[in-house]
Order: sequence, then structure tokens, then C-alpha cells
Amino acid sequence: MKIGVIGTFIRDTIYSWQGGETNSIGGIFFTVAYLANLAKKDVEIWPASFVGSDFYAQIIKELSGYGNLHFDYLNKIDLPNTHVKLTYTAEQEREEITTEPMPPLGFGDIKKLTDADAVIINLITGTDLQLSALKKLKSKSRGLLYLDFHSRTLGIDEKGKRFYRKPPDWQEWISQVDVLQLNENEACTLAECKNEEKFLINFGFEALKINPAVCHITLAEKGSLLFYKKNGKATYKRVNGVRVKHVVDIIGCGDAFEAAYVLKYFENKKVKAATEYAHKVAAANCQFLGSSEITSIKKIIKNKVCASAKKNLNSLCLLRIYFIFNYPAF
Repeated sequence: MKIGVIGTFIRDTIYSWQGGETNSIGGIFFTVAYLANLAKKDVEIWPASFVGSDFYAQIIKELSGYGNLHFDYLNKIDLPNTHVKLTYTAEQEREEITTEPMPPLGFGDIKKLTDADAVIINLITGTDLQLSALKKLKSKSRGLLYLDFHSRTLGIDEKGKRFYRKPPDWQEWISQVDVLQLNENEACTLAECKNEEKFLINFGFEALKINPAVCHITLAEKGSLLFYKKNGKATYKRVNGVRVKHVVDIIGCGDAFEAAYVLKYFENKKVKAATEYAHKVAAANCQFLGSSEITSIKKIIKNKVCASAKKNLNSLCLLRIYFIFNYPAF
């Protein structure tokens, strides 16, 4: 099995709300590392990304220990890699400052993923991939396309400050994929609605009409809504998450979610079971800072650090993050 991952590797500097500084690799590193650690031996992972010349060697060093990873589609360019500073002001609140995003990938940079069984497109910066490239990938691909809409809902003003906005081409992006993932703020931005469940449910069903067979809307402390097509009919379920006693860091939860979902779905072809497993892995991601312990993810889950949620206790991992976006160069 071949899984492609499209997006951007990020150099993260994290300042904990409890004090202390941690340097970590972020962006699609989370998705790639979770796939590498959770996948069976016959699964190959192929990340596709532009990587700054100042960061390329570190990425290769950190990932070279995995025998199931291939680096042929990592393109080193003579630019400084995107660097993000994350300063937590509380357990669930942070300020984010970033440098210039990497250039968007064109079809020529991803064309070898047309034979992949699944491709995860994670819009880390929002401009990671050209829409024309996604359309061409869709027309030539035989595999499942999974889109994490993520930062595509964020604009940047003349001062470099990021803000939620509805991109005019959002339906074109969604129309090209089989599975869509976005959080409640992103869904409300696209739907231009209040953050109320009835509006989110309406949006989920509308998203399925555009094309995806599955849509995940994460709902902060309330868990997530799962929309999917079964026997030609659209339906939805509320999927309970996993209770976390002590949240250390929520960075990478969405990335862990998508990696776990894709792997489990290809094991059993059961959408709800794959979503429940995705919540379990995402919750485990909350147990450590940055990407520091992804290599121990199986052990963390096996030791039941994350206890199964009881009725009406939903995931504390996919919490709403209140951002203050200010994006000047360092």
C-alpha cells in the first residue's frame, strides 16, 4: 500500500503556558510520523513538500530511521523554511507568529502520487498546493484523496495578520476529494453561519453534496460530527472522543486524527470505527509536547494513558484553539 502526504514541514518553537521553550518539527511531520509509526510493514509513506535548504537535512535525519518512508518527492529549495513561534497564554489558548510560507506545489511535484492508494492533502499554510495540481491529481488518481482544509480558511492582511475568511474557490477544493476534515470554526467560516450545531449539521450535508463521501467536523470539547454516504444516502453520527486527564499540548491532534483514520479505514473499510480510532490517537497526541514522543505512540495507547470516554464525555484533544494571528517575518 502506498500513502502520499502533501503539505509543508514547519520549524516550530513552542513556548509552554507553564514556562519553557521547545523546538520541534511541525506541519506534515506529524502526519508523516504518525503514519510511519502506526502503519503495518507493507505500507509505504511518500511525503511531497518543498523544504527550505536550512531545514532539509534535519527533516531527513529525523525521518531516516523509518524503513517505510521514501523521500523522492521532498524538494529542497534555496529558501529559508517556514518557521512558526507558538506561545501558549493558557492551556488551550495561544498566539502564533510565522515567516513566509513555502511556494505551492504544482502537479509536476506530485504527479508520482497518482498511483497511491491514498493521498492526504494537509493545507498547513493554506497555500501548500496549487488548486490546478489537485484537480489534475484527481483526474489521474486511482486512490482515496483526503483533504484537511485547515489554513485554507485563513487570509493575511497587509500587516501580515491572519484572519478567518471564506475563500471564493472553497467548493472547488472540496469537489476534488473523497474525505474532508475541518474544525467547527473553519466550517462556520465556509458556511457563513453561527457556531451552532444545527448550522454545522446543515453544512456537513451540503459538503457531501459537493462531492466527498465522508466529512469530519471537529467540535472542540463536544467531540466531532461524522457525515458519510451509505447506500447512496447521506447520514451523520456524533462520535465520542477520548477523555484526557492532563492535556500537555494540542499541536498535531488533527494530523494524528487524519493519519489514524486513513490507516484504520483501509484495514476494515468501516467509517465509524476508523473515526473512533482516530479520536483515540489524537487524544494520545495530547500527552506530550510537540512531536517529541510520536515514536512511542503505540506504547502510549497500549498503556491506556488515554481512558475511553464515558457517555457525554467527549475528546479534550480536539479543543477549540483561540488564535491571535500576527505574521511578520522574524
